Amino acid sequence: MDYHLVAIDMRGAGGSYKPCEVRHYKASLLLTDIREIIQKLSSNGRAACIIGHDWGSLIAWQAAAQSWEWDQYQDQSGYVDRLIILNGPHMAIFYQNFHSRLIDFIHYRNLKSLIRNPMSTFALSWQKFRPCINQLLGIYYTYIFGLSRPIGETWLLLRDLEIYDEIFRTIPKETMSEEDINIYKAISCADNHASLTGGLNYYRGDAINGFFKEQERRGIKQPGFIGIPTLVIWGDKDPTMHKDLSLSNLGKLVSNLKIVNFPEANHFIQEECPDKVNDLIRKFITSQGNFQDLDENIES
Repeated sequence: MDYHLVAIDMRGAGGSYKPCEVRHYKASLLLTDIREIIQKLSSNGRAACIIGHDWGSLIAWQAAAQSWEWDQYQDQSGYVDRLIILNGPHMAIFYQNFHSRLIDFIHYRNLKSLIRNPMSTFALSWQKFRPCINQLLGIYYTYIFGLSRPIGETWLLLRDLEIYDEIFRTIPKETMSEEDINIYKAISCADNHASLTGGLNYYRGDAINGFFKEQERRGIKQPGFIGIPTLVIWGDKDPTMHKDLSLSNLGKLVSNLKIVNFPEANHFIQEECPDKVNDLIRKFITSQGNFQDLDENIES
């Protein structure tokens, strides 16, 4: 069976609508964008599968959760049958993992043990908490991005947008050349830096987990729960999102889950290992979400 592939520029990026105000980047609006595109292009109003990477994955997680809730509890039907994530955390799980490690680090039992056995206790506690420190350092720039306009824009422009060189450095040059990177920089500077502001507005609003927060306010028992077949493809060397904080306990909220790790890959796994990733995506879609069949296909 063949599938119709649609790759979109999300709001604020590429050739899409680029409003400057943060209020236009609410999670609810971003989910509406995805849902309306699917309903416009699909004969049955549903997508066979949505695939997201980085910010696309953060929105895809929320879209899948919204679609699942609608299928289960609401009058209207959902719009997603399957989900594929490329190096992007489910933020409800990510925050839970980070919080639990922080609480464990400062727990009174650790303080008592620290008095009795200071060296061994500190070493063990630090081993558990170190991923949190590494995570904070790995995404230092996001704190600047979240500041009001034009602070983030000015910081990036004063550095001549060198962050593009930093984040793309792991991609093979035959896939992402210097000329390609310069095109990204040029697009960011066009139209009075509209794409730059649009990208930063994702950090300034509630796009990262707004739907999960909304579910909490409505009293949903498990905000962020997803029951559709979900494939997570993860590059283990990703410096921006720590693997354990992102993937540990993910099965608590994603009941039909398969995780495939690529030890050799970084954040841009689809550019670093395109053949392997595309093959895995194709096999997952054609397996109809049957993970037993998928395992057999992966081995072959």
